[in-house]
Amino acid sequence: MSRTADIETRGDIEALLRRFYGRALVDDLLAEPFTEVRDKGLESHLPVMCDFWETVLFGAGPYRGSALRVHERVRTRHPFGAPHFDRWLTLWRATVDEMYAGPRADRAKVQGTGIATAMNRRLSGLPSVAAEALRIGSNAEQGGRR
Repeated sequence: MSRTADIETRGDIEALLRRFYGRALVDDLLAEPFTEVRDKGLESHLPVMCDFWETVLFGAGPYRGSALRVHERVRTRHPFGAPHFDRWLTLWRATVDEMYAGPRADRAKVQGTGIATAMNRRLSGLPSVAAEALRIGSNAEQGGRR
């Protein structure tokens, strides 16, 4: 895939998520929180995540769930915190950068940063140092806009 292409379709989102989860599911730090995804199989998780990111990136999509509630349930079985969100964000941004370039790719990184930062704060009450630094950097890259 040419990195010059932007994220344009649900198929692009699916390709991004497949590569991202291919890394996250075997990552030393993230493997445990992703146990259920691995056990159920990526094929059952991908449609929900595609719905979520399609809604985030295209402004209209079929996702109607609560990502926070899902992560609250996972956290009761597999505790995770700031280091996990930092690692998730590092993998997310690297995967986006490897595959895509353009306004939607930038939006995927900015939104991923905001989601990781907000979710970490809501679940743990503690800021993620890397996520906060990336959020500030992303905000500056966008000319102060979020």
